[in-house]
Amino acid sequence: MLPFVYRALDTGLATIDLRTLAEAARSLGASWPTVMWRVVVPNLTSAMLNAALLSVSLVLGEFTLAQLLNYPNLQVVLLQVGQSDPGITVAASFASLTLVFVLLLALSFVGGRRGRRSGAAEKE
Repeated sequence: MLPFVYRALDTGLATIDLRTLAEAARSLGASWPTVMWRVVVPNLTSAMLNAALLSVSLVLGEFTLAQLLNYPNLQVVLLQVGQSDPGITVAASFASLTLVFVLLLALSFVGGRRGRRSGAAEKE
């Protein structure tokens, strides 16, 4: 689910010139919280809505169908383990979220380097 949310928000950020908008708002005297709430968030509403809808549809679809079909995916196993020992469920959920975060961070660094290389090749 997190990669879909990341992609939706990344695409939303890529479509606007965030640096110019932030500099223009700051030059007009806006503070950073004001820039975030009155400039960035309104420009990202469609991306945030897409990310939220993707998240809800994926979570509901994966859990509901897996529970109905008695198919043991991560969410169903966490539910079953959580009924006997909630502490293990919290630890497993945190570990999976941390793993996904580290993977996304690594992908953003790899993608950032690749984007800089192609941009440098176009300038030459």
